[in-house]
Amino acid sequence: MNASFVIMGLPASGKTTFLAALWHLIESEETDCRLTLDGYRGDLAYLNKISEAWRTFQKVPRTSHVGDMNVTINLRNRETGVRGMAYFPDLAGEVFDRQIVERRCRPEFLREVSEDDGILFFVSADVKEDNLSVVELNARLPDGDAIELGSGEADLGAEGNSSNPTHGREWEPKLLPAQVKIVQLLSDLLRPPFESRCRRLAVLISAWDLARDMELTPRQWLARHMPLVDQFLRANETSFRHEVYGVSAQGVDLEDTPAVDEAAKLMPSRRIQIAGPESDGNDLTVPLVWLMSAGQ
Repeated sequence: MNASFVIMGLPASGKTTFLAALWHLIESEETDCRLTLDGYRGDLAYLNKISEAWRTFQKVPRTSHVGDMNVTINLRNRETGVRGMAYFPDLAGEVFDRQIVERRCRPEFLREVSEDDGILFFVSADVKEDNLSVVELNARLPDGDAIELGSGEADLGAEGNSSNPTHGREWEPKLLPAQVKIVQLLSDLLRPPFESRCRRLAVLISAWDLARDMELTPRQWLARHMPLVDQFLRANETSFRHEVYGVSAQGVDLEDTPAVDEAAKLMPSRRIQIAGPESDGNDLTVPLVWLMSAGQ
């Protein structure tokens, strides 16, 4: 059996860093991992470039900075022989941002999703704004832009507009909270032109090192910090059979010099950290193995 899965995620959600670490892991064979490289389609120079940046503690260049880059990696399970194909469309999260705003997607993405057996969806643990209350957001507005709460009805003019000349920033789609965008992208898959069917969905919470001290499992983190996403997935179990993983592909904050110096003593593949429903470890291929087991 051959399984295929598509990678999705918003800008800066960790897709490119994941690809860089994955390419190093399966190409170098430094450590034992469940999957091995079985071929690829894409720019080898690009894959080597981002892998080298990851290996040497440099910031991995995001795809939006280097142009569109489709990458397909063929994988094989060492134990079962099951083969899988991971398709990284463009890698730029801006493509998915545009899908939310313009309500359009590229034909090749529609084709790949129509043929997929599952989705690897990236969510960043670095969500500073998504769980703020209205009161907390109001406190962040500059002086003169704050909105009084509980002070009675607003003073409206003849056209129904507030007579108060001070107002906040004009709303635009890019200001949507990340979890609202994620639910929109997932709900798009339930209606035309996409085929509505049950899919396996591996949610990868990237930058997991930022959440590790919270002592939450990845599922608990998702429920607490992205309750809308968690509720959507639980309400649509007939459409998405999902698992949640915490992933730190970089393994360290690049701005933390002492931590980088300590991590440099490790074999690069040992820097990878992944928390899953079964156990924690360094094998970045674990969620891919779960996706590839759809027919077993």
